[in-house]
Amino acid sequence: MNRNDNSGLWGCGVIVLGLLVVLVIGVVKLSTSRVETITVKDKERVCGSSKSCRYLVWDKDGDVYENTDAWLSLKFNSSDIYGELEEGHTYRVKVNGWRVPVTSSYPNILGIEGQATK
Repeated sequence: MNRNDNSGLWGCGVIVLGLLVVLVIGVVKLSTSRVETITVKDKERVCGSSKSCRYLVWDKDGDVYENTDAWLSLKFNSSDIYGELEEGHTYRVKVNGWRVPVTSSYPNILGIEGQATK
């Protein structure tokens, strides 16, 4: 082994950098958690070209939310939440994240806090 061979060091650096990126994304996502009141206008299951699907929910104000499983938030019940949301009804939902048009990401619905009265 050559004394100037730093490939092992570079490999460790890349792994550490990757873990830091995942950690920062997780902290940012979790720190944006909030409760919003939405009135469901429409909802749809949208599938991409890679056959990965997600649930999208539109509210009466024109905002769009996604409803997908989220490992960092320990959320694995997207189908159940999607089935509970009914068009025309108003809900208090816990969400996190932001709308980022460049990456086609939306705030993610983490759970239904309750049905709001009109």
